[in-house]
This record gives sequence, C-alpha cells and structure tokens, in this order.
Amino acid sequence: MLAAHHDLPDSLVGEVERVTFRNTETGYSILQVKVPKQRETVTLVCKSLAGQGEAIHAVGQWASHPKFGKQFQADKVTVELPTTSKGIERYLSAGVVPGVGPGLAKKLVAKFGVQTLDIMEREPERMLELQGVGAKTVEKVQKGWEAQRETGRVVAALADYDVGIGMALRIWRTFGSDSLSIIQLQPYKLTEVPGVGFLTADAIAQSAGIPKGDPGRITAGLRHVLSEAVDRGHVGLPLPDFIKRAGELLVLPRELIQSQMPRISNPDLRCGITMLGHPEHGECVFSPILLAAEATIARTFREWRKSAPPWKLAQDKAASIVAVAAKECGVALAVAQSQAVEMALTKRVSILTGGPGTGKTSTLKVVLQALRRVNARVVLGAPTGKAAKRMQETTGMQASTVARMIGMGRGGDTSDVEIEGDILILDEASMIDVRMMRDVLACMADGMALMLVGDVDQLPSVGPGNVLADLIDSDRVPTTRLTQVFRQAAQSAIIRNAHRVNQGELPEDNAEGSDFYFIEADTPEQITAKVLRLVTEAIPRRFGIEPRDIQVLSPMRKSATGVEALNSQLQAALNPDPARKVEKGSRRFGVGDRVLQTVNNYDLGVMNGESGVVVDVKDDEGLLIVDVDGKRVEYPFNQLEQIMLAYAMTVHKSQGSQFPAVVVPVTTQHYVLLQRSILYTGITRASKLCILVGQKRALQMAVRNVNTERRLTLLRSYVEGAAWAG
Repeated sequence: MLAAHHDLPDSLVGEVERVTFRNTETGYSILQVKVPKQRETVTLVCKSLAGQGEAIHAVGQWASHPKFGKQFQADKVTVELPTTSKGIERYLSAGVVPGVGPGLAKKLVAKFGVQTLDIMEREPERMLELQGVGAKTVEKVQKGWEAQRETGRVVAALADYDVGIGMALRIWRTFGSDSLSIIQLQPYKLTEVPGVGFLTADAIAQSAGIPKGDPGRITAGLRHVLSEAVDRGHVGLPLPDFIKRAGELLVLPRELIQSQMPRISNPDLRCGITMLGHPEHGECVFSPILLAAEATIARTFREWRKSAPPWKLAQDKAASIVAVAAKECGVALAVAQSQAVEMALTKRVSILTGGPGTGKTSTLKVVLQALRRVNARVVLGAPTGKAAKRMQETTGMQASTVARMIGMGRGGDTSDVEIEGDILILDEASMIDVRMMRDVLACMADGMALMLVGDVDQLPSVGPGNVLADLIDSDRVPTTRLTQVFRQAAQSAIIRNAHRVNQGELPEDNAEGSDFYFIEADTPEQITAKVLRLVTEAIPRRFGIEPRDIQVLSPMRKSATGVEALNSQLQAALNPDPARKVEKGSRRFGVGDRVLQTVNNYDLGVMNGESGVVVDVKDDEGLLIVDVDGKRVEYPFNQLEQIMLAYAMTVHKSQGSQFPAVVVPVTTQHYVLLQRSILYTGITRASKLCILVGQKRALQMAVRNVNTERRLTLLRSYVEGAAWAG
C-alpha cells in the first residue's frame, strides 16, 4: 500500500535525469528527476513522454511505497525543453532526434551551449561549423528536429485521452502535420492507424460532444467490427453475429444499427451476401476489398487450370522427362512425387502439399531439374526472408521474398511491376494471405505458370483468408498431397511426433539418442527455470548446439512463460554486458542481441517477421546496426519500438523459419492458444532437436484441441463455381 503525505507539496519541478522504466504503448513511466537544491533525485511515477534532459512540471501527490520509498505520483505532467547546457546535452544524447547521439550532442553543446536548441530550430546550417559535420547530417538532423517537435505537440494533445506514446507516434507517422486537425475534427479517422482501436477514437469523439447515435459513430463502429474480424483472419462475418458485435461495441439498439447499414458506402462493407453451398452461414457481411480479391484469385485459377504452361510440353513426353530428371538428381520418386513433377510440367497452375519428411524438398529439386530440361525460366519466392533463404539453400537457386518480388514499399505507382519468367514457384504457401496472393497474380507476366508448395496443416496466414487450404479444398486446382513419411525421415522423432500430433496423438515418450524430448514441469517458475537451463547449459553441453542456434517458441507474448518475460531473462543470461548498447526506457539492445522486426518497414527494407543480430551501436549518429541475413539495417534510436528481442518469439512469428534447436514451453497458462496447429507448427520449426517443457495436461489439451475458429471466406466457393447472391 502507498501512504500519501498530504503535508508535502502537490507539485514537482525539475529535470529528467533518467528514464528508469517506460511502457511505450501506455506511456506509463518511472522517471528520476533532479530537483533544484536537492542532492538526491526524486522518483516520479506518471504517464508522460518526458525524456532524459527535459524540464518537467508535475501535478499530483506524494506517496510512500513499501519497497521503493517516497515517490511523486503525477496526475499531469507538463514538459518543456531543457534550458541548461547539461540538460540539453542529456536530452539530445537520449536519441530523441534522428542523427544525433551522445557524441554529436556533446560537440553541439560544447560549441553552442544553451543556444543549441535555438540554433537547431532557426539556424541549422550553423551546425556545419562543427568539424566532421556535413550537409547530409545537417539535413537529417533538421528533419528529425522538426518531426520531433511536431510529434511532441501531437502527444501533448492526446495526453488528456490516455493515449500512450507508442500510439501517438503511430498517429503522427500516419497523418503527419494533419494529426492535430484530425484528432480535433475527424477523431474516428484515427481508427485507420494500426493499433488505434475504436474505443480510443470514440473516447476522443465523446469528449468532443459527438452523440452516441451519430451516423458517423455508427459507421466507424461497423467498420471496426469488420476490421476485428479481418484481424482474426476472416474475410467477413455472418450478419447476425456482425449486428450483435456492433451492438455490444456501440451500446446501441440493434434495430438502430441495422437501419444505418444500408447507408454505409460500398468501400466500407458489403451486406446481405448469401454463400451458396454454405447455407449454415446465412446472410453475411464482407469486406468489399477482400471479397474482390478472392473473386480475382478464383477467376485467375479457374482460367489458368484450363491453359497450358508456356513451354507447351506434350503430355506423353512428361513421364520420360520426369524419370530422367529424377535420375539426374539421384532421387527415387514415389508415385505421388512423380505425379507432382508431372503436374508442374503439364499444368499452368498446381499445388504440392505435405508434412515434414514426406519428400516436398526432394520433389521440388526434381521439378526444377525437369524445368531445366524444357528450358523454362524459373522464379523462386517465399513470404518471408527466412523462408526465401531456406529455399535458396535447399535448391541452390536465387529466391526472393514476395514483398520485394511485387515491389512493395517502392513508393508511388507499382502497376508497372512485373515478375518475369516462365514459372513462379512459391514455398511456404500456407503463409500467403488474400491480399498477397492477389498482388502476386497481378504482377506475373502474361502466360506465366504458378506452383504453390506448402504444408496445409500448419497455421494459416497471419493476414486474412485461408488461401492454400481453400484452393486445395475446392478440388478444382491440380494438387498433390504427399502423405508417406520416408524411412530415413521416420528415424527422426521430431518428424514422427509432428505427424502424431497432427493426427491427434500424444508424442512418443523420450528415447535415448532421440531428437525430441518432453520435460515435465508444473509451475511457470519451474518451466522458466528449465527453459533457461536448457538454452544456456544443457543443450550446448549435451548436443553441441550453441545458444545462438536455439530458438525458444511460446504461443503467447504475455504471461510468466510468454515471449516478453522469457526474452528478458534470456537476454540477462546470454548477453548481460554487451560492448555497446542503447537503452530505451526498460528495454535494452546491445551488440550480440537477437532481435525481431515486428512491422513492415519499406524505408529500411526489412519486413515483419525478419530477424537478425545487433552488430553495432553508433551513439554519435543515434543508430542501432542490425545484421539481417547478411544485410546491414540501420535503425534510428527513435524507431526502436518496431523491433523486439528474439531469444524467444511466438510460434506465429516463427512461420517460414527453421532452427537447429527449438524449445517450447507448454502450460495451461496458454490455454487460449493450446491448439493442435500451433503445437504442430512449433515442432516442425526444429531441424535437429525439439524439446517441450511443461505440463502433461497442457500437452494433452493442445493435441486434442482442433476447435480453432474456422475462417469465413468465399474463395473456395468461388473456385468451385458456386456463386453468391445479394
């Protein structure tokens, strides 16, 4: 309990000396503040963007914490730029301005003293007076300073609505200089910003006096309900479910909501569609953009299955080419594998699917050799950088990410982007969502063939739709499903147990010399302790696999055995004292840390899900340097919220990647995500060793649970030729 000291002042004035803790999403911060005429710093607990070196005026009350002592708990914090040379240097050293790190901050203050910030604001060209500072640096600092000042105004405007720092920064990046006018005049437009939900925008709108029954509010609520469904992978929702969710969100009668739906413009949602062939859904509400994308995909596949690939191979010659190609590759093909190669040679579109150990990779090698024999120009791709790299390693050919292949992030008009070749082969096709598939088809050269390769039993795409499964289930696209586990592969307990789990059976008991183990532990503390010991000691000692090649996979981000908690402890154990580091609130990134990109950043050329290792920290320039698959990516200190530690990651984020060793905590704490497909996907990420750590009961729950939410899509119906009405 905190005991209030009512006799002490209810305001605090000082300078932020250090940010002890900060939640970048909520803005909750613990700051150490230097107060005039006091030797010791004061602990300030608040919601504020206040950074190192900034002057603050806080209003609140003093309290006593039983563990941490006296604190000032602020209800409101006003932030001002520092006015002393020391404060300015501390402020700029914190990396708040891109291009300015501790080194340059020291030079600036040594030259300009208390006038430093005024010069950056009004006479930035004077920075050229400093030795080693060129025009490019000045331009970068000038732009960064302007953006920082405007961001501060946006954050201040949002402070009264409990909007955290991370969210305020996303609003600024989306709307730029228009942010303030949108906040004040079009608050529901904020829902276009990733991570800004309807409730936040609604709180702002309600404080501005917008009534609950306002048509604009209802429209925004309906969009939000559909957007939430899309975030869960759906392309639409059954109408009764849609109206029910909207009523709960808006706290309005369903009749009023339904009466407003016809007024919603077509780009927002498409109402009253009946899925023929799937009457159990009744009338549905769909996203028109995704609906159109599914229709385009289906139309393309329906047309292409009737046409031949560009090399025009006679059907009677295919078998002999397959046999020769297999011999040249040294592969003895099973019947199903031969059929898959023949399909790739004779069909313009085909699918190859199968679990681990069923021969997808060896089949693909023969496919590529057969295509060489008909002089076909082959293009290889995959949804993620890791998957593309693995495809490149197994085939010996160049492979690209889909994002780079279709020109995502180039800026401007990408309608002229074209994938040139005779056939495109996409691996890890279960990860391809509706938008990605639509864009790939649009970029393919006329007449080009397509082959999709993937494991349909893995988790579906993070984005909306269920493309690979829908195409296979339609039974209209030429498909080979490999089911036979080859003898050599069956020697791996990883592969045997992956198939057992996929068939609803518990993994085998541990066997000496095995590559798969289940280690029992009851409590979250015991599970965490065993995971840490496995990664830092046991696996390296017994199996010779270094910690950098061991990936911890957890179903959840939060909880004691979730990704965030495990990352913190693994970092402390594996990289406690890096040579160089940068600290942002409670987070620290240092040389040697493994990190994961969490959003697409087209400017830096790094995609969501790509991971790398920190190789340098440049304080002078305010940059964190990360090696991502051999490419150096320079992160400005003010963009570090888009990366996270990657000693542990979610199973979803691991899709498309494979690791020598995988450790997976399995606990009833994760009951929401104890699903067969998640466990199966996690196991299949391991190439040499897989260890599950946790409760037998949780493992049983995961194996039994196939009741994952079925995605509502129309692609299968479209491909089957079933129309829709409405």
